[in-house]
Amino acid sequence: MNPLTLRPFGATMEVAADRADLLRTIDAALAHMPADAGAGGALSVRIVTHADEAGDPAWPDVSLRDGPDGLVLRCGSGSLTVDHATASAVIDLPESLAAIDDVVRCMLEGALSSVLIRAGRLHAIHSGLVVTPGGRGLLLRGESGAGKSTLTYACLRAGFAVASDDWVYAVPDRPAGRLLGYPWRLFLMPDTVRFFPELAGVAAVAHPSVDRWKLPIEPPEHLQRASADVDTVVFVSPDSGVGVRRIDTDEAIGRWWRSALPSERADVPEAWVAALLDRPCVTVGRGEHPTATADLLASLP
Repeated sequence: MNPLTLRPFGATMEVAADRADLLRTIDAALAHMPADAGAGGALSVRIVTHADEAGDPAWPDVSLRDGPDGLVLRCGSGSLTVDHATASAVIDLPESLAAIDDVVRCMLEGALSSVLIRAGRLHAIHSGLVVTPGGRGLLLRGESGAGKSTLTYACLRAGFAVASDDWVYAVPDRPAGRLLGYPWRLFLMPDTVRFFPELAGVAAVAHPSVDRWKLPIEPPEHLQRASADVDTVVFVSPDSGVGVRRIDTDEAIGRWWRSALPSERADVPEAWVAALLDRPCVTVGRGEHPTATADLLASLP
């Protein structure tokens, strides 16, 4: 069977699989990633399947070992093994896991990001990114649980375009303010329905996070942005009050690193962060209802 060649984020990914339906799933999941993003590099992935064993499919329970030489992710009898030295990966799935599109997509994206980040071709930034109706790009930064995804959805409802609600990526040799997103799907906490009644009809899906279940949201195509320029960095606070406060670069740098995940501390250079924060930075309270905060962000100068 001929392998599938894709160009996600400008890297060359060659995927071979023992089943044609898996290649179709992969093509649908990753082919829309921008091919001109400039990351470069190459990755080869081989996907094989096997009969279910006891405990399969086990999703979304996963274990992860991420080391300097590679990455190993396990889910039931399934696994993703990434070798950084050879820029290659093997995905071995029981039949029940192979039938879950989210599993195949997550493992491919995990292999891609692991290789490109370790090779220094991408920086991974734990933030959301939206674009106001007036065209201003806002990077939504905050600690886990600060409400970035909820605020991103509130912005979407207010007519903002969305690049990502959780992670964005930067090509190191491009300007620090140009970021890549994954706007084709957002994942919200199930309790977000208390703010947005229309979400009551959205079925939760299993998700490999501490929350285990998320509400999948597909933004309208005309509000999806695969990349965007950052005009303002917004630090989201879980404070109940709604308001915006301009902060200087020193405070912004301090807030950035206090909210950084270990992977960001290990892989994202301080100089790149300083260049990103050399633009207007503000703090914003999440407030009692994210819609009010989204309205406030729409009026930022």
